[in-house]
Amino acid sequence: MVNHVALRAHDTITSLRTALKRTREPILKTRLKAIVLRKQGIDPQEIAERLLVSDRAVRRWVTLYNAGGITGLTPKPAGRKKGDVVWKASVFNNLAKEIDKGGYWSVPKMQEWLRIHHHADIPEQTVWYRMDQLNYSYKSARPHPVKGNKEKQEVFKKGALLRSWSR
Repeated sequence: MVNHVALRAHDTITSLRTALKRTREPILKTRLKAIVLRKQGIDPQEIAERLLVSDRAVRRWVTLYNAGGITGLTPKPAGRKKGDVVWKASVFNNLAKEIDKGGYWSVPKMQEWLRIHHHADIPEQTVWYRMDQLNYSYKSARPHPVKGNKEKQEVFKKGALLRSWSR
């Protein structure tokens, strides 16, 4: 299927080539090359073959270019959005100390403890992730047995047996 997507006249081929030379972003370079080739009248399928991308991607880039020019082709920044909450490690360290006192700690119970003691409404997935980083399991919130240290493994096993008998 040949799908000829018309380009808006935002820039000349010369200005697109200049932008191509100036950018250091590999993604933007590829997108600009596609727009230059499209301006030269080459269809999206051939551009895709030359640039080793899908013709769908080429058509999407043309749409982005038509909507916003070169700026529309600029890739969005990756990672955490500004304004997203970054939780302090001390909050989770305090929770770990509380968990080590004993008892069964479900994730909802951990969330409740965090709300009461740190006035923090932390999402379930974040609690799971951060406690996993501290070597607590998702289901029981107990530390994982220490690999390679026989003495610590025995202490861990004895603690697990005592907890199971006390129920």
